[in-house]
Amino acid sequence: MKVAGREIGDALDKLYEELETRLRVEAERELRVEASEQAALSNVAWSDGVVTVTVHEGVPTHALPHVLGVALQRVRQRLERYPVLLRPDGEQPEEAAMLRQGLRELVLSAEAEMQLEPLALDQEWETEQRHAGLKDMLRDAPPEWNGLGTGGNKLMALQYARFAIQHPPEMWEGLKKTFREQLPAAAENGEGVLQMIRKTGWGTPGACLQSLVAARNELAMHDVALIEDRRSGEVH
Repeated sequence: MKVAGREIGDALDKLYEELETRLRVEAERELRVEASEQAALSNVAWSDGVVTVTVHEGVPTHALPHVLGVALQRVRQRLERYPVLLRPDGEQPEEAAMLRQGLRELVLSAEAEMQLEPLALDQEWETEQRHAGLKDMLRDAPPEWNGLGTGGNKLMALQYARFAIQHPPEMWEGLKKTFREQLPAAAENGEGVLQMIRKTGWGTPGACLQSLVAARNELAMHDVALIEDRRSGEVH
């Protein structure tokens, strides 16, 4: 399989072919993969007749299969009616979009990684990028991020929970110690979120819905995130 002119092997061939067929039959759309200079490692855009997956052209070739694999899992999640986060009406705090993204990635990325695990795709580059990014955030964290109820506190609590779930344990241990030293209140809140979602998990659309709602409620984020159950249309 080629992505942006680069050969990435055949690990994703079956998944890609399955999604191509499902999109054509279930959504009357074709699947495209493109490279771009966007900020995110990957993005998925749904439009009339096509679903476009873009991957950042700066991603090393050996890391492309996993980056693309996560994006393809997002396509599958939508087809299978996994929950989505919505922006509430009215004025939003400055950090609202980042909080919704943090909540989404905490649960739905965990589900995507679970699906990709049997493929044993190379994640080393992404892991190193995330590790360095969190180290920088902790080093530069302003004091208000440790204040209960602040946007920074909630954002870092979500990061704490996500890293506890998805980061390699041997790398997380050192970060966790720094986290608890630098932002003890955010770490405590993150531990609370972690325990909540580990109870419900993320293995099904229903479990993801419960985990998203539980984490949102634990951090009192009703003002920035509504959660739609796409199976029923109910909004929580």
